[in-house]
Amino acid sequence: MLTGASGFVGSRYLAYSADKYQITPVSVKERLPSADELHGVDVVLHAGGLAHQMQWTAPERYFSANYDTTRALADLAKQCGVGHFIFISTIKVFGEANTGPLNENSPCLPVNDPYGESKLQAEKYLQTIASDSFVVTIIRPPLIYGPGVKGNLDRLLHLADTGYWLPFGGIHNRRTMIYLDNLVELINAAIDRKAGGIFLAADAKPLATSDLISQIRQCLGRPLRLFSLPGLFKKALLRFKPELGQRLFGSFEMDATQSYRRLAFYPPYPVEQGIRDMVEAYQSKKLNR
Repeated sequence: MLTGASGFVGSRYLAYSADKYQITPVSVKERLPSADELHGVDVVLHAGGLAHQMQWTAPERYFSANYDTTRALADLAKQCGVGHFIFISTIKVFGEANTGPLNENSPCLPVNDPYGESKLQAEKYLQTIASDSFVVTIIRPPLIYGPGVKGNLDRLLHLADTGYWLPFGGIHNRRTMIYLDNLVELINAAIDRKAGGIFLAADAKPLATSDLISQIRQCLGRPLRLFSLPGLFKKALLRFKPELGQRLFGSFEMDATQSYRRLAFYPPYPVEQGIRDMVEAYQSKKLNR
């Protein structure tokens, strides 16, 4: 059973894995599935919930969608004899203050972030009800990219698809990301091994902001046209717009080595293929408008 089948991750998971598993998509926005719907279900993949919003969103909306619904769904699944519950969480549970490559044991400090806090509270509850007969898998993905991407990356695609000079040159940060199909393969590895616990999701290598923009423009067939901002401007942006400045110039890196070792898994798709697939999907959508 799959929740969030109309979302970015869920829709790709359904299309990618339909030949591998018998998948029943359900929506939990209005109601939970019935006991009859859960009868005979081996795995619940909970990819639904309220994603991080760019505009201000009432904290109670995050906690209702990401904590209350997850708790109720997991309780029902356990009561109905489902043996495996997979929760798609987020890197945001670590908060923005953590430094250095993060791992499964890094402290979670989602200060002033109701999205990250709601996901973390759901994680904590799921861990209290996990058992040998009710295996709980928690997956923490970073920024996910791929066909159909939305939000900031979609805006970045549109920006890169211009002839403008862009101020993204000379940025040597390290940002962990994951290609959508690598995430799907990771989920399937957890299903096949019925692996419980917390797992990090990451591509084989992090990306610098400059490299990301360069690869996107190369796939678009656009000239690179990147220039570096003066150091004083970067400092000012980090001071007065810290969230934006951190995303552009700061590093946020995860080390998924331990997670992948436990799953005997390695992301099969290189970063370059993921970016190319994302750009091709963007171009196809642009042509069909």
